[in-house]
Amino acid sequence: MTPRRARIATAGFTVLEVALALALMAFITSTMLGVVSQTTKTKRAMEAVQDRTHAARVTLMRLTREIEMAFLSDSESMGISDRRTMFIATAHTDTDELLFSWFGHQRLRFDGAEGDTAIVQYMVEPDPDDRSRQNLMRRETRRLEAKDIRTIPGESYVLCPGVERLKFSFYDYKKKEWREEWNTMGAAGQQYLPTHVRIALTIIDEKGQPVTYTSSARIQMTERVAYRPVKV
Repeated sequence: MTPRRARIATAGFTVLEVALALALMAFITSTMLGVVSQTTKTKRAMEAVQDRTHAARVTLMRLTREIEMAFLSDSESMGISDRRTMFIATAHTDTDELLFSWFGHQRLRFDGAEGDTAIVQYMVEPDPDDRSRQNLMRRETRRLEAKDIRTIPGESYVLCPGVERLKFSFYDYKKKEWREEWNTMGAAGQQYLPTHVRIALTIIDEKGQPVTYTSSARIQMTERVAYRPVKV
């Protein structure tokens, strides 16, 4: 074989070399895909944690701000059963309910019978698409009316999904004690508001474990104020 032909023969690749190169490329590719897949899973898990934490914190901030704007009117008789302003907290085993009148309503309809006051209600209900999950619901009426809140026009929506527990506690500054319930309705009820409200919200994290977030609201108007709700 001449030197020129020898150089041409040695310049190519053998079948074994090609097979080894392909195997090495396949190994590197599969390794890179595994790394990318794991990175994507980790990124999604971190985003889920951030989303749940953000939802819980935003919910607590909103509950705190709205509860601080609760009020009672001194223009209503304490002996009647139906009033336009109230503060009713009902304790349950895991999820409490809170219903109160507040000074933070935003008018969404130009020609509607709405004002700056309304009734806000917090309650936990099963998710309609997944009955094993519970959502914190918020309902706000369009105005104050002396009748069953369920019959007053208003809007309801999910405030925080995946709620495990919702507990309130109220500080009675006259009796110097914390209470689990509060009711301003009826002659025997408290005719004033608590000064502080503790809120404990427990949600289920991405691993299915409960995580509790807490906050505290300072109600500004604990005594009845000179406000007369407009009849509609």
